[in-house]
Amino acid sequence: MKILIYFCLILSCRQLAYTQEKHGNIRGDSSAVAEAIAMVETMGGVEIWAQLKSIHFVHEWYPCYRVDSYIENEILDLTGPRSWVERKSEINLAIRAYSIEGKYWSYNNGNFAYGNENVFKSSLERAPFNFYRLVRAVAIGDSSYEIRFGEGDIPQTRRLEFFGADRVMHGWIILNANKEPIVKATTEYRYTLGPLKRFGNLWIPSWGVYDNGLTRYEMISVSGSNQLPDSSLFVPPQKFINKTKP
Repeated sequence: MKILIYFCLILSCRQLAYTQEKHGNIRGDSSAVAEAIAMVETMGGVEIWAQLKSIHFVHEWYPCYRVDSYIENEILDLTGPRSWVERKSEINLAIRAYSIEGKYWSYNNGNFAYGNENVFKSSLERAPFNFYRLVRAVAIGDSSYEIRFGEGDIPQTRRLEFFGADRVMHGWIILNANKEPIVKATTEYRYTLGPLKRFGNLWIPSWGVYDNGLTRYEMISVSGSNQLPDSSLFVPPQKFINKTKP
């Protein structure tokens, strides 16, 4: 029995050393970092997430202020502030994207427009703290983030708080006892998340509800890639611009 316990201790120490070596660049409280790594493991594993450069989600959204639900395709660049989203129902079509190259733009039922500078700036500031970018950041040991524990707003929980280079907390996550994410939040939104569901090698929350119940979504499909997304997605097509000119 003593030999078995000793052997298990050796394995635990080796695993801890391996984890610290692989994630040594993550700043913050070591126990909070370990908790974040455990979350990534429950979502498919550090090895898988560390290789991802883009991810394609298909959700169905149910906003309480609209008569129609809609299917949303979202392509997210996990390596930088780039996002493309198409929202389509029987009666509406909307596309919006942001990137440093293309700025913030939208196309709503035939009307093209650039977002104002405040919208663009807010998108760029919020982008690094997108939940899935944080998952990848933990997987690759991104030293531009610092992780600390904070008090959760659900009884008997703590939250993983993510700080940027400015030493300001911009996003946070709450985990359950199985190290599954049950809340994701930035300074602008908070979503309660459903149980993890398998999509290929990834385990992703199956649904989410906005904090005030304004809208909810169900995850239909997810596909990750170790390739960067097509950069032309994030720049407004000339046909959209031309179509809205007088």
